[in-house]
Amino acid sequence: MTDQIKLVVWKEEIRNLQDAYSLAMDHGEYRYFDEIFLEDIQADYGVAGTGNGLDSLKQICAEALTPLDSVQHMNGNHWVRFGNDLLSARGGCYFRVHMTRNEAAGGAHFEMGGKYTDDFLLTDVGWRIAKRRIDLIWSSGNPEVRYPTST
Repeated sequence: MTDQIKLVVWKEEIRNLQDAYSLAMDHGEYRYFDEIFLEDIQADYGVAGTGNGLDSLKQICAEALTPLDSVQHMNGNHWVRFGNDLLSARGGCYFRVHMTRNEAAGGAHFEMGGKYTDDFLLTDVGWRIAKRRIDLIWSSGNPEVRYPTST
């Protein structure tokens, strides 16, 4: 396989990782993170927390989403740049997340959008996310859905 064809295939594999993450999040299936992230993932999820390691990341995500009645992630504008060694890459995509919590005071819907920035490594089992940063850009709706001030 030529390097040009490899890059096209790898870009699709990386995009599939990012989309698989969103599906796992939406269904609370954090065990699938094992096929998406490295064991020693470094994650900066802003106000949701920072974590080192896969178990830490699973906990951050579960604590953020378990109180919700529903969540739906949508990704777009994927990008990736490969390192000179073709064993590493940096990429990302924009995201939009709809969240509902039916009992939230002030309305059941909240949404936010932002950007994932990921560092990837090529492993024996394919590409994995080694580092993830989330930057929130906007939000609308009732923040009590995602960030309740009372329980």
